[in-house]
Amino acid sequence: MENISSETACPTCHASTSVTENFCSQCGTKLKEPPLSTSTARQIFIYLISFIFAPLGLIYAFKYLKQSNPKARRIGITVIILTILAIALMIWVTKAFTNWQYQLIDTF
Repeated sequence: MENISSETACPTCHASTSVTENFCSQCGTKLKEPPLSTSTARQIFIYLISFIFAPLGLIYAFKYLKQSNPKARRIGITVIILTILAIALMIWVTKAFTNWQYQLIDTF
């Protein structure tokens, strides 16, 4: 049977740290990336950015899709869907506006 330790050593100061810690408690060295927030407020912020500033939402999408947490991955997929919908809506609005402008020009 394999012995799985819940302790590890800091690569900088060699202090004993837990494998679940993101930073060394002795010297503050980053041991691993902290998980991304999946709070409701953070989701609303990300969804608004994804819809209002459509291409910028993809930055968040790829960050959240890389996570092992299923909730974070769902956030990433939702961001991609919102970004696609926002781009499609913008194309439709632009086309409708352009057609309206051409109709105004044709009446003169």
